[in-house]
Amino acid sequence: MQITVVPASPRTGQAAIRTLLADASNPTIKGYYRDLAKVPAEFKSNPRFEAVQGDVDDGATLDFSGSDAVFHITPPLYENTDVVERARLVSENVKAAIKKASVKRLVLVSSMGAQYGHGTGEILSNHEAEVVLQNAAPEVVFVRCGFFMENWGMGLETLAEGFLYTTLTPIDHPLPMIAVKDIGTICAAEVLATGTPLPANPHIFELHGPRPYTASEVHKLFEEATGKSIELRPVPKEGLDAFYAAVFPPLVAGYYAEMNKSYLPGGILDVNPEPTEGKTRYGTTELREVVEKLVAGA
Repeated sequence: MQITVVPASPRTGQAAIRTLLADASNPTIKGYYRDLAKVPAEFKSNPRFEAVQGDVDDGATLDFSGSDAVFHITPPLYENTDVVERARLVSENVKAAIKKASVKRLVLVSSMGAQYGHGTGEILSNHEAEVVLQNAAPEVVFVRCGFFMENWGMGLETLAEGFLYTTLTPIDHPLPMIAVKDIGTICAAEVLATGTPLPANPHIFELHGPRPYTASEVHKLFEEATGKSIELRPVPKEGLDAFYAAVFPPLVAGYYAEMNKSYLPGGILDVNPEPTEGKTRYGTTELREVVEKLVAGA
C-alpha cells in the first residue's frame, strides 16, 4: 500500500508518518515538502519513506500516481492573506491531483466547527477544505479535531518572565483538546483502512482528548512541570482583537480573534460543541504528558 502525506512537515503529518512507518503492514510513504532540508533524519533513513519536493499552493508540483490513499492537512497561514481563499486554492489543487491519480481514499485533518460557514474565524479554512474535498475520492474521511494541546507551547516564550497568557476565558471554562500524537495515530488508522466500507461518505467524526481542560488546569500543569510559581494572565474576550493584532498581520489576526471567540461562553462552538450527530472519538494522551514534554524541550 502506498500512502501520500501532503504536506508532510506539519506536526500532524509527522505524527501520522511515524505511526505508518511503525505499522506491521509495511506501507510505503511519500511525503511532500516545499523544502527538502526540513525532512527529519528519522524519515530519510527509512527505506519505505520517500521525500518529494512539492507545494500545495502549486498544483503542477503534485503527482499522487500510485497512491492508494492521501493524508492531507490544510496548512496554517500566518501571512497577510485571506486564509479562506488560500484554503480553497490548496484544496482544489489537492483534489485535482487525487482525481488524476484515481486515489481511493482521502483523510483530511479538519477542525471542530468546520461544519459552520460563518462565525468561526480561522476554522473557516477547514470548512472551505471540507466543501471542496467532500467528493475528491471514492472514500473521504474528515477528522474534526479539538484544540491542539501542543498549541500551549506558544506560552513557553513568556514562562522565562514568570507568566503565561491564556485566551481561554473564563479560566474555568472547559475546551476539548487533543494531542498531536493521538491525531497521527487515529488518522493513520483511517488511512490504513482504505478499501473498507465507510458508514457514510464523507465519514465525519469529532476527535477529542480523554477529557476537556480549562485554562486553570493548564496553568497548574505548567507550574508542576517547571516547579515554579507562574502568573496566569487571562486575555478577556473584549481584548482578543488587540491581542492577536499584536501577533499577526491584520487579515490573519481578525480570523484568529473570531475563532477564539467562537469557543468561549456564548460562542457558536460553545453553544453547539458536538454537532456531528454525537460521533466523537477520544485520544488517550493526557495534557500533563504534553505539557511536560513542552517544558522539557524548551
